[in-house]
Amino acid sequence: MLSKQEIVTNFILNVEKERVRCNLTQAQMAKKLDMSLSGYKKMISGVTSKIDLYTAYLLQKITGKWIFELIEDFEEDTEMILKLKEMSQSQKNFIKGIIDFEVSFSAPHESREDFITVFVPTGNMEDGMIYDSSHFYKVNAGSYRQKFGDDLYCGIQVTSDHLHPVYNLGDILLICRKGIREGDTGIFLNKETGRAYIRKLHTRASWILEPINGFGKPIVIDTQDEANTQKWIRFGYVLTKMRERD
Repeated sequence: MLSKQEIVTNFILNVEKERVRCNLTQAQMAKKLDMSLSGYKKMISGVTSKIDLYTAYLLQKITGKWIFELIEDFEEDTEMILKLKEMSQSQKNFIKGIIDFEVSFSAPHESREDFITVFVPTGNMEDGMIYDSSHFYKVNAGSYRQKFGDDLYCGIQVTSDHLHPVYNLGDILLICRKGIREGDTGIFLNKETGRAYIRKLHTRASWILEPINGFGKPIVIDTQDEANTQKWIRFGYVLTKMRERD
């Protein structure tokens, strides 16, 4: 939790940063914030420690930044909100659908933690698969929740035979979002191509993404090449597999 002084200091610093970013003079910024120039100068100099709520509201409208960004109060929930800014409208609609689904989930409160969301891709699960779209449903994974606790994040259903014999059609891969380690079978997303790979990670001088069943070629990612490394998202790794009837 931030102290009052930290909130005021951060806000003042960000007012000036945003003024410069918006290419405004202090007089222009003061006018947009419905303040006198002298009042603005008193605020940014710290002469007054009282920030008017309306001033904060106007600054949000001018800059497009939420109040928690302006006072630099970042928590898990607010970090998720920030990621929404990077999404297209269609992506936001998809996320809203997931949120609505989760909120309306009708299982008794005491058993909700036993259920996980399973994503079902509609594209072929071949090497370098592209998910055209996906739908999702809930499945009771209570026994796995007892074993893995909060490490169990979600499930991904296998929708083809391309991963046989390691994973079969209908298997649900239980995913942990923590860092993928040497030897883990991970979900790797290439931001540039939009393709997803289920591969085993080997961390030598480079990342080597090995096919789990001999289908496809190894992918070598030079970890010394930061630009190339940034193209890849290590979404999570497979804890185990389950069948819906388990």
